[in-house]
Amino acid sequence: MGAWGYLPFENDDAMDWLAELDAGGTEAVRTALAKTGEGYVEAPEGSVAVAAAEVISASQGNPPGILPENVADWVTAHGRGITAEDVELAREAVQRVAGDESELAELWDDADEIEWRESLDDLAERLRTALR
Repeated sequence: MGAWGYLPFENDDAMDWLAELDAGGTEAVRTALAKTGEGYVEAPEGSVAVAAAEVISASQGNPPGILPENVADWVTAHGRGITAEDVELAREAVQRVAGDESELAELWDDADEIEWRESLDDLAERLRTALR
């Protein structure tokens, strides 16, 4: 796992996906989240889905704190295109990535890094808040 931290944009897969985000608009976010829909979630797809969920949360006015500059720019340019259905898709994706059928969850659990789970709990709560 090419990660230097537990936060959503602190891994190679999420950073590589940001190029797709810049080029793909809201569809890039929806596609990233949809890849967690069925079966076992591989680590790269899980990392990208968590980053996409953070983009959704930030688009709803609930960022995790400081966003990478290109993500903040994307939110300004495209964030209004995010719907309540997108927020729900993000919430479900985060739940899947944190679940039993997730390679990323296995890797972080093996590393005994509780901060990763705490960051996902925080993201899930910010997404729930956006749905209220």
